[in-house]
Amino acid sequence: MAMVAATASGTVNSIAAIDSTTVHRICAGQVVLSLVAAVKELVENSLDAGASTIEVRLKNYGSDLIEVIDNGSGVREEDFQALTLKHHTSKLRTFSDLTHVATFGFRGEALSSLCALGNLAICTCHLEASVGTRLEFDRGGMIVKRIPTPRPTGTTVSVAHLFSTLPVRHREFTKNLKREFNKMVAVLNAYCIVSTTVRLSCSNQLSSG
Repeated sequence: MAMVAATASGTVNSIAAIDSTTVHRICAGQVVLSLVAAVKELVENSLDAGASTIEVRLKNYGSDLIEVIDNGSGVREEDFQALTLKHHTSKLRTFSDLTHVATFGFRGEALSSLCALGNLAICTCHLEASVGTRLEFDRGGMIVKRIPTPRPTGTTVSVAHLFSTLPVRHREFTKNLKREFNKMVAVLNAYCIVSTTVRLSCSNQLSSG
């Protein structure tokens, strides 16, 4: 049976559909639950792109900025917009393809979710491209700015102000920054153990310097 909720003032609301923007923001918070989840998704994208060097850079334990920089194959220009669209992926086309997936990621949700949870920018240069491109996205994953940028082959994904669109989650995140950071470092150490041909580094810059 459907439930009818009362507002804080005591009035009863009728049942209605949630608007798509709100749905996207709520669902995004279920895909990326923590700093660990955000960094894990980005590092796995780099590994799937064939990177041999991955650098994770944080500012203020990730509350101000998360950057994952790799020397993977980069992104083709024709794939720029699909990068951040929900359930868009190069890993599979039908459900039966799941039995053959050999990559870390395949759902096509991470970058779309990060757009809804913070300010996402991607700088990439495909191995066949002569110059890189910096892309900036809105909350819905649409490209709002596109700038030619010098860059060697590979991709940099930057997420500023993670969880800033979810006030309660953001408050919890900023209250437990060091604990979240330590969990992330533990996960990165695990990837170092299993990815023996990849150089993975991590740094954190505090506001004071």
